[in-house]
Amino acid sequence: MANANKKVIVVESKTNFENIIGEAGNKHVLVEFFATWCGPCALIGPRLEQMANEYAGRMIILKIDVDDHEELAVEYEITSMPTFLIIKNKVTLTQFVGSNAEKVESNVVKFVGKPEGVKTASPEAAGTSRAVTETTKMDKN
Repeated sequence: MANANKKVIVVESKTNFENIIGEAGNKHVLVEFFATWCGPCALIGPRLEQMANEYAGRMIILKIDVDDHEELAVEYEITSMPTFLIIKNKVTLTQFVGSNAEKVESNVVKFVGKPEGVKTASPEAAGTSRAVTETTKMDKN
């Protein structure tokens, strides 16, 4: 794959997109539909670069400019930007809208798992509030 050494891959054509999805095999693919004029799209970009490093070898991250690739935007019924898809084995697992990094991360964790090297800590070790700890205790009853 020509784009294999890039972190976040900018899709060059519909054929390029289809080839990347096909070659991804069993890896998950996070796709961001964006526009160069979209402010929220620009804001999420640095976090996508970080995620590309955190999930290297487990997930591919693609960006598709809706102005350059209208046919893909129509095919995936994109009406707002940024819109994200998570695809595995050529099947769309989820589609969601917005530049909220936590929402993107929670969807990735749901379908791909946590990044390598990230351990789940106890609430106290993670520095979470007493309210969260109390809620957890109440949930156990």
